[in-house]
Amino acid sequence: MRGYAVTAQYYDPLASGAHAETDRRIAAALAGLDVTAGPIVDVGAGTGLTTSLIAAALPEAEIWAVEPDPAMRPALMARVWGNTDLRTRVTILPFGILETPLPDRIAGAVLSASLVHLGLPERTRLWSLLAERLATGGRIIVEVQCPQAEDITETAMGDVQVGRMTYRGSVAAQRIGSDQQRWRMTYRAILDDREVACDVTTYDCWAISADAILEEATAAGLIGHVADELVILEHASR
Repeated sequence: MRGYAVTAQYYDPLASGAHAETDRRIAAALAGLDVTAGPIVDVGAGTGLTTSLIAAALPEAEIWAVEPDPAMRPALMARVWGNTDLRTRVTILPFGILETPLPDRIAGAVLSASLVHLGLPERTRLWSLLAERLATGGRIIVEVQCPQAEDITETAMGDVQVGRMTYRGSVAAQRIGSDQQRWRMTYRAILDDREVACDVTTYDCWAISADAILEEATAAGLIGHVADELVILEHASR
């Protein structure tokens, strides 16, 4: 995740708009979840956009925000500390999910734009870890971000205005293996029609389809269904 050292300063302005529809679907998938059994785990919480979404969708929930990247955690802490409600409900864990000392029971988990950072061995451990702790009636909500490894020509992410500065992002990808691709992110800052900054970074990510997620999760005792770009998992024994 080394690329987040570059991405962090641009993440909120550009992701907020680009990810808005997925965020609405995640909020809908969380609706009605019983949060009395334990916390909701935000896997790869980043700057806290999804953490805030979970808190709004489930106003009684305790949230564990798991974020291993030191470039993203300052924004996460600032968001949590600056909101008195989040400050009482959100615990920030500076670990990868497989190293996080999770409680024995969790009410659910959300993986938004984070599963791509885990290869097959790590995902196998992840499904078992979450299945062992998921309370009856709990849900695991997974965003399918890269269903297959493929070449993607440079595509605009959009423009966002902050004060007099316009932030502009674009993304491209190169297939580097049967289930891996390398993302190339370009960020520009434009002031009065003059480009004052241009930052580029790359990420190597794992591709996995919704069907593959269901197959892997089934082996850990979970079942689920696909809802647009989300996979929603629960205990098979429910």
